Amino acid sequence: MRLPLPRRLAGWLGRTSRRLALPAGLLLGAWVPAQASSLNLCADPAPHSTQQESQLLLFSHAIRETLEASGHQAAIISRAGTSLDWFSIRYTHAGVSLRDSANTPWSVRQLYYACDENKPHLYDQGLAGFIQDNDGRDNAYASIVLLPPEAEQALIARATSNPAALALLSSHYSANAYAYSTQFQNCNQWLAELLASAWGDLPDTLPPREAAQQWLRDQHYEPDNVDVKLRVLIWAANVIPLLHNSDHPAANLAEDRYAVALPTSIETFVHALWPEARRIEMCLAHGRIVTHEGWERFGKDCTPQAGDTVTDLN
Repeated sequence: MRLPLPRRLAGWLGRTSRRLALPAGLLLGAWVPAQASSLNLCADPAPHSTQQESQLLLFSHAIRETLEASGHQAAIISRAGTSLDWFSIRYTHAGVSLRDSANTPWSVRQLYYACDENKPHLYDQGLAGFIQDNDGRDNAYASIVLLPPEAEQALIARATSNPAALALLSSHYSANAYAYSTQFQNCNQWLAELLASAWGDLPDTLPPREAAQQWLRDQHYEPDNVDVKLRVLIWAANVIPLLHNSDHPAANLAEDRYAVALPTSIETFVHALWPEARRIEMCLAHGRIVTHEGWERFGKDCTPQAGDTVTDLN
């Protein structure tokens, strides 16, 4: 199940759900602040059409074939969930796709928020389910980062170790969690801290999340700075569950911005840390799948570039 939010009003980054997990992005759009108190972030969304379901299944199959053909055992994978075009944000949610997952091959290990239990969990979701969480749109995007062997093996070891992965899981979820606070956590922040745990020599003298965030600072990780537009979201965070302001620096709030972990900043950090890493971006639009390799990103309309592969689904 996916987080419903009034069309264009999506919670920040992460997954929430009644039983499984659901996507989140930033809350905003054509919305009146007075409606905020009536929002139910865990309600069921409108279902996909039969055609949308069919094309998304073909898209997820193409992504799986791409992962299989890569020769890798793991990948950092991101998808576009709720539309955040107003913020110029495409990718909202990321996790680790594992070839040898105990769930199904290439399942995505990620943080999700269980609405029924009011707490976050780790969740291994099949690739098809992960990709289908796209807010009921006809188009879909996925970004795959393939790591060099040393980085990949270290990430697999951490991601598949339940004690190590759970040690970084906060019991307090906030969709718009500040990237350098341990008060709350969202899904992408858990992933960033997992990367730190995998690749850094973290001291035992600090709690795991503090140590991971210190390493990220030392390695110059810069979270995404999101202009929250006219303070509407900052106001809404005072009344909407799963959004908070208390962990954000006062200076940031005064500037109407949130510094949060998004897939874009994570990918930028990984590329700087491991220049030999490969990136493959795939999109589904206009009845076709376009596959592009490189760190340049697709334009708004998924227009193929020279050297891209185009698969017609019609």
